[in-house]
Amino acid sequence: MFEPELNEQQRLMQESARKLAEERFKPGAARADREHAPPLGNIKVLAEHGFCGMGLPEAYGGSGLGVFEMVLVIEQIARACANTAMLLSGTVGASARAILQVGSEAQKRKYLPRVARGELLVAWSMSEPNAGSDVGAIATRALRDGEHYVINGAKLWCSFASLADVYLVMMRLDPTPGMKGIGALLVERDTPGFSIGRRLDLVGLRATGMAELLFDDCRVPAENLIIPAGGIGKILAVLEADRIGGNPPICLGVAGAAFDAAVRHLKERSQFGKPLADNQGLQWKLADMAIDIEAARSLLYRTAQRVDAHKNSMTDASIAKTFVNEMAIRVTNQAIQLAGASGLAEDFPFERYFRDVRGMAIGYGTTEILRNTIAREILAGRYQP
Repeated sequence: MFEPELNEQQRLMQESARKLAEERFKPGAARADREHAPPLGNIKVLAEHGFCGMGLPEAYGGSGLGVFEMVLVIEQIARACANTAMLLSGTVGASARAILQVGSEAQKRKYLPRVARGELLVAWSMSEPNAGSDVGAIATRALRDGEHYVINGAKLWCSFASLADVYLVMMRLDPTPGMKGIGALLVERDTPGFSIGRRLDLVGLRATGMAELLFDDCRVPAENLIIPAGGIGKILAVLEADRIGGNPPICLGVAGAAFDAAVRHLKERSQFGKPLADNQGLQWKLADMAIDIEAARSLLYRTAQRVDAHKNSMTDASIAKTFVNEMAIRVTNQAIQLAGASGLAEDFPFERYFRDVRGMAIGYGTTEILRNTIAREILAGRYQP
């Protein structure tokens, strides 16, 4: 398995995360999926081990680590329970980093120490029925009214919606069409006029509490403004890093788990008097899966290190996310094929592995949109292979 040179702290983090996930999270992973029951208790466990404050400075209760360390940890958690990994990525991911990078000092002091202690989950809310990749089409509006903003509208596909304590919500703060009118506010769960709508059940990651958000004359203090109209680019820049630190390591971890399960199945299952593992055609499928995983790991680790070195570009992030997303779909699908009928049964993890990664090529930027980004950078002369 490819691994870059890890320092002692990184190695210990990786080993600790894997051991913790195997012992504490893996036993309940299938039940959480079947029952659509978010494993919130696992976040408390991760906080006790210092993982919820990885990306936050010590001044706010964190350990000041980078995206690369997040990738190492989230990959190991995802090998055992993708839903827990997703909840962790939501805790340490784009929303918390947005508060850190563009929030006021008062907002940082109010929220970030509680994030680091695993007491607060901040949900990222951008999508609407007619606004996903097209952020400029956001219709939810906030109008200034004295010392408050009054919000009306609805948000869709909000991960952690039914679990979160605070929501970073992108909305139209100015009637100017397109991106120039978009900003963001922090909305706390108990704000009058705000409510959680219907639960949104997906094909995978079914224990992450996805739901819609509803705003009916919701009054938010003006001090909760995190980005004024026209500054949405600053928030989207934060999302670029999360395309590396959150989504792809989950895919990589789940693909690794699917590969391990497929290897065990081929060794243990016999047909026509010999183990399936003796069949050269199946051996080649394993080899292709290993090639895919190793290529994806190398690309993801390299890109995460470039993010931490401030050498990252939107092309790097787009290439890495696209490749890792599609690799995970290929590998988990092949694992189902190798497992035969067992791959289709909920008594085995194969079908869950596939379901958990399938939507990742849609969330955080579809692979089609990311290919547009890559091509645009190539044609503009800003990327050379």
